[in-house]
Amino acid sequence: MEGVKMKQGKRVKPKFPIEYRLLITPKVKEREKKIVTLFALRTVNEFTNFRYEIIVEPEVNNHTMLFKIRGLRAPQVTIPAVGPATFSAEYDGLNGSYDVIISKHAKYENKFTVNINKEKIVVKEIPNKRFIEIVTDENEW
Repeated sequence: MEGVKMKQGKRVKPKFPIEYRLLITPKVKEREKKIVTLFALRTVNEFTNFRYEIIVEPEVNNHTMLFKIRGLRAPQVTIPAVGPATFSAEYDGLNGSYDVIISKHAKYENKFTVNINKEKIVVKEIPNKRFIEIVTDENEW
C-alpha cells in the first residue's frame, strides 16, 4: 500500500453556521418575589483561556427588543477558565408578542417573534438563514 495516496475529504462549511444561542425564559427573583424575563446569550464555541464577555447593546422599544452584538471582551479577573462567552439581561413586566432582533457587526440580523408571559415563552417565527439559535429551556442552553 506504499505510494497510494488517500483522497482528503473536504469539510463543507455551512453557509450560515450557528454562532450563538439565545435563551429567553421566565426567572423567579427570590429576593424581590417577582418574575422577570431572562435573556442570556452565549457563543456556541467554547474558549480555553478565559470566560469572555459578549459586548451587547440592548435596546427595548415598545414590543421590539434589539440586541446589537459588538464583540468580545476579556474578563476583568484574568483567572484561566474554559467556557463560552456570555451576556445576560433581565427585564421586568414583559407580556405579549415581541420582535427580538439580534444584529452582529452592524451587517447581519436575525429577527424572531416570541410570545412572552410569566409562565412560558413561545417562539412564533424564526428566520430561515440564521447565525443564532433561540431556546426557551435552560437545559438546552
